[in-house]
Amino acid sequence: MKSKLFYIVFFISIFAFFLLAGCSQEDNSENALKIGILPNEEVLPLYVAQEEGFFEKYGIDVEIVNFQSAAERDAAIQAGAVDGVEGDLLAVALIRQGGTPVKAVSLAMGASPEEGRFAMLAAPGTIENIDDLKGKTLAISKNTIIEYVADQMLLAKGIKPQEVQKVNIAKMPLRAEMLLQGEVTAAVLADPLAVHAELKGAKVLVDDTKLSENISQSVYFFRDDVIKSKRSAIRKFLQAYRDGAEAVAENPEKYRDLFIEKVNIPVELQSSYPVPSFSPLELPAKKDTQRVIDWLRDNNLLTKDYSYTDIVTDEVIKTID
Repeated sequence: MKSKLFYIVFFISIFAFFLLAGCSQEDNSENALKIGILPNEEVLPLYVAQEEGFFEKYGIDVEIVNFQSAAERDAAIQAGAVDGVEGDLLAVALIRQGGTPVKAVSLAMGASPEEGRFAMLAAPGTIENIDDLKGKTLAISKNTIIEYVADQMLLAKGIKPQEVQKVNIAKMPLRAEMLLQGEVTAAVLADPLAVHAELKGAKVLVDDTKLSENISQSVYFFRDDVIKSKRSAIRKFLQAYRDGAEAVAENPEKYRDLFIEKVNIPVELQSSYPVPSFSPLELPAKKDTQRVIDWLRDNNLLTKDYSYTDIVTDEVIKTID
C-alpha cells in the first residue's frame, strides 16, 4: 500500500513539475520576440537598444535575426521562425495575400520624405537628365519596393514607367556594380549604396527626399497571431526601439562604430556617412498606404481588395504613452 502511494505521489510530482515548467516557458515566451531584419540603416536603434539595455529595462527578451535578402526574411515570418520583421508595406500586403496574416504596427523610417533616401542614378558618362532615360535600361528589383519607388519617381517627373526598359537585378550590391560598369543606363539604389555610387561617378537623376510626395516608408510588422498573443511584448519592443532612436538622435557619433559594424556601409564612407535619424512611433499615413495598395493592384500583384486597416493596426501603438 505504501509502495503504491509512493508511486502515486511520485507521478503527481513529476506531472506538477512539467506543468509548472510549461507555464514558466509560456510566461517567458509572452515577453520574448524574434525580430527579423536586413542589414540596413533602419535597424540601428535595435542594436542600440540591445547595447544600452533598453530591452531589459522594459522586461523583454529580443532576439535579432539577421537575413541577407528580403525573400529569406519574408519566408521566415511566413514559416513562424520569427515573430515580426522590419520591412515595407508592399511586403505586408503580399505576405497577407499569400496566406500569412500580418499587419504593420509602426513606422521605422519614412515619416517624412527626408528619411530613408532612395535615388535613381545614371551610369557614369551616360545620360544627364531623367528625360534621356526614355527607351533606355533601368535596373530595379521586380515586384518590390525598389520597382514601386522607381515607378513613383518616373511618374513624378512626367515619365510613364512603360517608357523605360526595366531590368530585374534583385541584389542591390550587384545592381550598383552593374550601374558603375555601365551595363545598365540607370538604377534605383537605397543609401548608403546610392551615395557610394555617386562618389564613384554615377549621376543622381531623382532623389526621393526632394520630391513633394513621401513615396517610401519602412515599417515593423508582425503576424496577426503574435499581435494577439504578445501585444504587451510588442509594445515593450517599440518602446525600447523608440529609446534607441532617441539615444542615436542625442549623440549620433557615439554609435558610429556600432552603425558601421551592423549596417553595410562601404569602406570609403565609413567615417563620413551620416548616422541617420529615425521616425517617431507612428503609423504609416493612409494616403501613403493607399498609394502602395493601388500600385500593387495596378500591377496585378494584388487580387484582394485590401483597405488601410487590413494591413495596418493601431492595436499596439495606441497603448504606448
